[in-house]
Amino acid sequence: MRFRAAVFVTTLMAVVLFATGACGPNGEDSTNDQKAQPPMTPPTELTVTEAARVAAGYVSMILGKPVDPDPAMARKIGCRTDDALMSVGPPWKVQVDEWLVDPAPDLVEGALTRIDTLLDEGFEPIPSDRPDEDSPTHKAYRDARGYVVSVKAETTAGGVYGLDVHATSPCADEG
Repeated sequence: MRFRAAVFVTTLMAVVLFATGACGPNGEDSTNDQKAQPPMTPPTELTVTEAARVAAGYVSMILGKPVDPDPAMARKIGCRTDDALMSVGPPWKVQVDEWLVDPAPDLVEGALTRIDTLLDEGFEPIPSDRPDEDSPTHKAYRDARGYVVSVKAETTAGGVYGLDVHATSPCADEG
């Protein structure tokens, strides 16, 4: 009886494996539409140099002071993930940020006012995913191209008050 049960289970497993291996997007029964799915990171004409220039421009405008647009000064975040689920590139998201310790109140107020001018340039607010109410000193906006710009004035866990301004590009190729 045990022998028959073992043969039955083995046969059943073989049938299931065979059936599942013959279907799916890479199987013979796949449609051309399924096979022609776009890659996870579509090609882009935006370069890292241009992305850094634009991102630095947003940070500069919000702070009211020049920010270095050199891509070597920007952070590059990979738009793909490798087998270890680590971020890799190219392409890259380019992030320019400035952290000011103990900023003057008028600088914070100016930054929070200037970021709102991005609404006139087609940016839209990014709703907070935090359970508490939206803070008037935390603002983030995204445009149709994929640029994300944010301002945050806060006291860190270490007790340091600061102003954090970030601008992050959509995925960009080397260049």
